[in-house]
Amino acid sequence: MPPKLSFIHAADLHLDSKMEGLTAAHPEMKTRLQESTFEALQRLVQYAISYKVDFILLAGDIFDSNRQSLKALVALREACKELRAAQIDVYMQYGNHDYTGNKPVMMYPDNVHIFQSEQVETFIHSKNKVPAAAIHGFSYTARHVNTRVSKQYQSVGDNMYQIGMLHGSIMTGGPEDVYAPFTIEDLKQADFDYWALGHIHKREILTEQPPIIYPGNIQGRHRKETGEKGCYLVELEGQSSTLTFLPLQAIRFEEVTFSVKEAWELYEAEAKLMEASAAWEEMYGQVVLYVHFHEAANPLVKWQQENQLEELIDMVNEQQMQLGRLTVLAGFTVQVEFELDEEQLLERDDFTAALFSCSYQMEDIKRSLHELMANRQFRKIKHAYTEEEMQELVGEAKQLLLQTVMEVE
Repeated sequence: MPPKLSFIHAADLHLDSKMEGLTAAHPEMKTRLQESTFEALQRLVQYAISYKVDFILLAGDIFDSNRQSLKALVALREACKELRAAQIDVYMQYGNHDYTGNKPVMMYPDNVHIFQSEQVETFIHSKNKVPAAAIHGFSYTARHVNTRVSKQYQSVGDNMYQIGMLHGSIMTGGPEDVYAPFTIEDLKQADFDYWALGHIHKREILTEQPPIIYPGNIQGRHRKETGEKGCYLVELEGQSSTLTFLPLQAIRFEEVTFSVKEAWELYEAEAKLMEASAAWEEMYGQVVLYVHFHEAANPLVKWQQENQLEELIDMVNEQQMQLGRLTVLAGFTVQVEFELDEEQLLERDDFTAALFSCSYQMEDIKRSLHELMANRQFRKIKHAYTEEEMQELVGEAKQLLLQTVMEVE
């Protein structure tokens, strides 16, 4: 039986990532956010040292781009030097964001082992001078990997743990299968002891036996990456495995709701929102919040139409900063229910009905987004929209239209 092993599995570090959608955030928070991926990396190193793990697995998208900033490269090199001093090895692969094109991007210390090609390779990790684990993986050399690389993984040697590293997504059978598509059955057939996945930013255990794990990314970058972000501490002993999630995020993203009462004046909403912000900070720590205002259509729609909600957000952020608090309100939506029968509205023969019927169709949204994504400057801010995000855009467009054309007393 191989000796007990402990390691950290992390993925999608996206070092030096450009944070999205933070135009409403205070400049000081923007600076802290820009440093957050580096802080998360340092926390990962400290966890590895304090738990005295045998090695770390970094399963792709370590950097946010295939043109890595010098700052990101040096940060990773220095982190690996700290790990080398603690006698901790690092095994890493490149993903679809930081694909290498077969070019070395930095000289790392000798405790770092990098998968270099799109063919599955194997490193043997020894413990107490005895081979203890065969670690298998590959790296992207271009943005897309269309082949089913998962079929290449095979066990090597006897009396060793077999660990697979794979940066990719579950196969759907559609044109989106461009990120090393795999099936869970592919991975199970390899008969490995652990699968260290990367690419999906949501933490997920696909199967427990064998463990097939997405740890998610180590630091949220926008409003869709909410909650705790981090890595897994993994312990393998014989046929058993123990998984412990370790939070790493320097700053957390969350979406919250805030109820507005119909009788409130704007100054009352400001005082209540300050109280709520203090409670959210107590709950989440240093956090970027997106607030969903809801309940009372009047006065919410009036405030929104007069741009007073933006002023409200700015005032709360200013006071938060003066008080030295760690909460920033980075954006908001208004979610109110109108006493309106959409079917009856569509049956009407007037301008409002015509506008409502043609202004928020999914195909129109897709066409508009296609034109927008063709703009190089916009692509630096936003890579792509998911189906879920497009559905949200449709819903928001409908809500905005109703708020605009329907009179609210």
